[in-house]
Amino acid sequence: MKSRMLVLAALCLLIGPRVAVPQDEDSPPGPPGSAEARMKTLNQVEPRTIITEIPYVITNAGSYYLGASLNGAEGSNGIEIAANDVKLDLAGFGLNGNTNARHGIEITVPSDNITIRNGVIRRWGKHGISGTNSQGVVLSELKVFGNGWGGLYVGDNALIEECTVYGNGEIAPTNDPPLDDAILAGSYSTITDCKVRGNWGVGIHTKSHARITGCTSTESKKAEGIHAENYCIVRDCVCAMNNVHGIRAKSNCRIVDNTCGQNGTVPNPDYGAGIAVEGGSTLVEGNTVIGNYWGIHVYASNANNLIVRNSASLNPGGPYMIDNPPGNFVGEVVNPQGGQFTNMNPWANFAF
Repeated sequence: MKSRMLVLAALCLLIGPRVAVPQDEDSPPGPPGSAEARMKTLNQVEPRTIITEIPYVITNAGSYYLGASLNGAEGSNGIEIAANDVKLDLAGFGLNGNTNARHGIEITVPSDNITIRNGVIRRWGKHGISGTNSQGVVLSELKVFGNGWGGLYVGDNALIEECTVYGNGEIAPTNDPPLDDAILAGSYSTITDCKVRGNWGVGIHTKSHARITGCTSTESKKAEGIHAENYCIVRDCVCAMNNVHGIRAKSNCRIVDNTCGQNGTVPNPDYGAGIAVEGGSTLVEGNTVIGNYWGIHVYASNANNLIVRNSASLNPGGPYMIDNPPGNFVGEVVNPQGGQFTNMNPWANFAF
């Protein structure tokens, strides 16, 4: 019996499964029919092209990545994208420009389905990323700072998430539309969990039908923290110490559950509200506005706005400046006396 068990053990060693050792990208496959020959290399699993120097022009769809931080040349873009269906992974590295260079990354033709992620774009003469003629761009985990014009400029249907954008726009020319915003995204875009600070233009600027959630936008030197055009949602954001308004909204928006403090660093009757509504049919609900010039300001010609359940304190120009009271719907403004209140109206606004 003992000899039979030894024979069986030896057979198991001979015919047992073989462990396949992965090939590196340059290794030839093993003998035909072997496990090694059946395995795929990294380039076969996800074909990628490494970018080792700039300027660099992408003209074909595919996946591209940096192998190191790269320095830009005067008068040139860092990377140009002239194709659809491109994924660009900065792999944690930086694209470093200078004041005489152009854009860090420019999407040079109308393009769709571009993803740019995970790296630093710093000190280019114009925009960090310029791509307003693009559709469906995804920008993720980028740090964009010190660029002469704005930070991230993209077209409709964009998704911008977990990006940090600061100190951009100092040398942008005066223009309409402006060239010095930190983030500018077209209609139907989503911007979430971004941090924006100390830019010259608007911190976060979206066109119509966009959504801005969970962002922080502070210390804009010449403009507001967030500018949302028509049919937008701004929710759970912090806007503080911006030169003009904290949040500026046009018509048919929802401005909900935000905190806006110390905006309007240059006091002016037309500027400096925690939240400013320039259009009609906008809901302003559940916000906290503290230490701005105005708390919540609704401009004179606008109507059908609904202002409920907000809290305003220490705004020297006034907590609620509603220029057209008959045309808007404003919850009763309650001023608690002695730190106590008895009002049971669930839609009341507070001023203290």
